[in-house]
Amino acid sequence: MNIAKITNKIAVGAIVVLLYWVFIFICTEAFGFKVLRENSTEIFMLSIFGIFVILCAAIALNIMHNLTTIAEKYKETKIKQKNYKIVIIAFLFILSLFVIFLILYFGDLATSQKKESYFVNSTKTLLEEQKETIEILSDYKFSKKYVKKAMSNIKFLSRIDENFPSVTVIHQDTINGKKVLLGFQANHYINKDKQIEKVDFILSTSKEERSYLYSVFSNNISRYKFSSHDGMYEIYYPVKTKKGIFVLYLSQYNRYGKLGS
Repeated sequence: MNIAKITNKIAVGAIVVLLYWVFIFICTEAFGFKVLRENSTEIFMLSIFGIFVILCAAIALNIMHNLTTIAEKYKETKIKQKNYKIVIIAFLFILSLFVIFLILYFGDLATSQKKESYFVNSTKTLLEEQKETIEILSDYKFSKKYVKKAMSNIKFLSRIDENFPSVTVIHQDTINGKKVLLGFQANHYINKDKQIEKVDFILSTSKEERSYLYSVFSNNISRYKFSSHDGMYEIYYPVKTKKGIFVLYLSQYNRYGKLGS
């Protein structure tokens, strides 16, 4: 039994696995690829610990058997062959990293598409099952009475489907003659002794989101808007009833092992 060769192979194998795993984790962190299962931070740390244990054990065996430095003489031709092999191995390793990146990228696309399909079907089912609640939410007129009803019904909707813990009902209104988007949620605080104001319900959105939402309320767009980023999946779903139009915003956050999360 050649202990030197065995321990060297174990050490090299552990280092290669470590490099691959670190590369995969860096890609998921830097580019937000969602292919790994949730809570991957813990899995990553345990894997790193296990690889280091194997690596340290291999090095320890090498030192214990005094096999760290074995001098061998090679002919010039053999050295050239060895260098050639190293170049090929290095090229194949870099190529394998590129392949892994592509797998993660397309895996993330597949995950997003699957989530989108699931979100749309779940939203349609929710709207179909809760027609009465949807009718109440669509009958909009800014008042304390409507806000209270909306809060109760939104809380009800968020409890029905476990995939949508965060539900927001969006209406278009005006403040001082200017169009604004108001968002109503289940956790809004209302002071019984104080008059409610529209400004307290203004929905913070990006320019792209406002453009989409205003187009919906202008009847120019009727299609939903789905997006996914950093483990957050969200959908803006226009709802049109006899009493009016509003947009149902549903979101879900999946923890994929982000550092610090």
